[in-house]
Amino acid sequence: MKKVVMIGTAIAALVGGSAMAADMPLKGQRGPFYSWTGFYIGGHLGIAWADIDWANVTLTGEPVSTSGSSWLAGGQAGFNYQIGSIVLGVEGTISGTDLSGSFRSKVNPVVTYTSEIDRIATATGRFGLAWDRSLIYVKGGGAWANLTTSGLNPGLPDAFSIDSTRSGWVVGGGVEFLVTNNFVFGFEYSHIDLGTHNRTGTTTRAIPFTISNIDTTIDTAVMRASWKFGWW
Repeated sequence: MKKVVMIGTAIAALVGGSAMAADMPLKGQRGPFYSWTGFYIGGHLGIAWADIDWANVTLTGEPVSTSGSSWLAGGQAGFNYQIGSIVLGVEGTISGTDLSGSFRSKVNPVVTYTSEIDRIATATGRFGLAWDRSLIYVKGGGAWANLTTSGLNPGLPDAFSIDSTRSGWVVGGGVEFLVTNNFVFGFEYSHIDLGTHNRTGTTTRAIPFTISNIDTTIDTAVMRASWKFGWW
């Protein structure tokens, strides 16, 4: 029991000492303490890639696998609060993209199926560790994307297209730097999983169909720039 108390006391002392050290300037250091606390708004630019698999589409009775990569651009806004070296925050992002992938039917080679994503949004909490002008963080929360599934049979001709907003979760992390007291630049990676869902409908020739277990995952890697409105 004494050992447990001693270890707990030592850990508390180390944590407390680290927090105090994060708030104190280094010996001989000149200049202010850089705080990450404050609201911020900015933009991001990078790449995204997606894998969208259908377990079955009844029109040709087969699984469909589509994947693609494209640019990603958008904006972010959030708030950070720094306690010692710990930075807690919340953030929302919205992005535009042109993710699409096609699959040619193995049952009827004139038929093609396509999956497309053009908008992605996230709402996350963030947990980070700061040292002076640098911040490393992880994040997690909810994600939404606009997904279009479509098919084309030029031989009939016949086609279908279904547009829907899917929801799921996102995890990720990144690193940021205070270039000035207010200008923040960084890099971030995110993984989004929108789960599985089914869709039913009719084609332009009134043929009913079902798409089973549409499984969607998205990965993004971006550069970020933000302006921080700190009050310290």
